Amino acid sequence: MARNTESKLKSEIFALIKENQESYLATSLNNQPFVRPLILFYAWGRFWYISLKNEAKTAQLKNNNKVEVCIPLRDSGHTGYIRASGIAKIIKDHNLRYDAIDFCYFFDEYFEGADDPNYILIELLFDQMELMRPGESYSEKVNL
Repeated sequence: MARNTESKLKSEIFALIKENQESYLATSLNNQPFVRPLILFYAWGRFWYISLKNEAKTAQLKNNNKVEVCIPLRDSGHTGYIRASGIAKIIKDHNLRYDAIDFCYFFDEYFEGADDPNYILIELLFDQMELMRPGESYSEKVNL
């Protein structure tokens, strides 16, 4: 794929993610896959999840940080998706944890603040993304 086309595709995917935060995170443990819904957000040119520390995904990520994310897309009665693969990293940096709160509309429902011991910030470092636009029958991939 030409560099200009790759750049346009990346920009389109990132814009779609900003509009479609509903996602499904796939992790694995002992050769068993696990998938769950999470709200994905894009800020500072990076991808993030905010989650509860005591959930199974935390142990799964510590054991195997390879992940895949699927974001369903819907438009005019058609469906499509964004798939992204890479690794996940649990962030300990206090400033990032504090700043990320502003992007999480449900934060106050689950956490007491940036220092809440059950709050984790997960950064997703994707190496590849795939877009299937709603209504199309083919997908396009881009390396990041």
